[in-house]
Amino acid sequence: MRHPLTIGGAALAVGVLLASSACAQDAGSTGGGGGGEFPTKRTEFVTAGDPGGGLDIFAREIKQALEKSDQLDTQLDITNLGGGGGNAAMAVGRQRKGSGDTLIGNSNRVYLNPLIGTTDLALDQDFVPVAQLMTEYVVLAVRADSPYKSAQDVIDALTKDPRALSLGVGTIPSDDQLHLLRLGEAIGVDSGKLNIVAFSAGGDLMTQLLGGQVDAVSTGLSETLPQVEAGEVRLLAITAPERLDGPAAEVPTWTELGIDLVVDHWRGVFGPADMPAEAVQYWEETFAELVKTDAWADVVERNQWTTLYRDSEEFGAVLEEESGTAEELLGEVGLVKK
Repeated sequence: MRHPLTIGGAALAVGVLLASSACAQDAGSTGGGGGGEFPTKRTEFVTAGDPGGGLDIFAREIKQALEKSDQLDTQLDITNLGGGGGNAAMAVGRQRKGSGDTLIGNSNRVYLNPLIGTTDLALDQDFVPVAQLMTEYVVLAVRADSPYKSAQDVIDALTKDPRALSLGVGTIPSDDQLHLLRLGEAIGVDSGKLNIVAFSAGGDLMTQLLGGQVDAVSTGLSETLPQVEAGEVRLLAITAPERLDGPAAEVPTWTELGIDLVVDHWRGVFGPADMPAEAVQYWEETFAELVKTDAWADVVERNQWTTLYRDSEEFGAVLEEESGTAEELLGEVGLVKK
């Protein structure tokens, strides 16, 4: 699967993202876990997001589904290590090299961040792919009382003035940002002039939207559902290829609106560098069985996700392909660090 990426000239705030491996030292180490049988007695699941964000939801839903399906043979403790564009969580992979008792939840920032130079952490060198379980889509959302009642209202405003709205995203770089940049291009607006405001993570982003700090946000659908169901947030458009069922059934796709814009927003599980093959295999098999369970089906329906399982090898191949595509596109606009 190719992950479509287009980068405009919006400010990347690279300096904010220069998170070093020292940022991860606050995450409690579970010990070695480099040998013996798997799973170990305790496993730490470090998620590269703050509470309430998409990566936090991802980790907690996995844990809950494993418990409900009686598949959890280890004490799975979740540690939130958001901020720094995901770099602090990725640094855990380097720090715990060879460990079999650590999992890391992250997104395509695992290759975007090294490409733009916010970290020297690298896939396969400092962390390894374990499995992909799902994908979802990105939405354009506003407060329920927003004067922008439709996606067309937003398009009209941005066409007149690209800085007419403050547009919040969880982090930069991210699919949240790419969604807005591609939208700007699609409607004939200079994406570099869009007023894109980055926060520390998805959970913080929703707080900022409800507090009126931004006019609209671009974020994963699952991160908005509690506020949508509470009547606090309205969804204007979604990057899915076709309409979804459930809570987002009334949300038009960009394709419906005449805009060729689809963003596939996956999240995956990684392990530390040199994670023992036995540990990788254990979690591959565990997740492969998990996605077949009723408990996982409930998770997918509740969060409006799409199940998309890939084992370590297949996931790694997809990451390599996506990274190559991203490097080419980012290089064209001068954003790849030499």
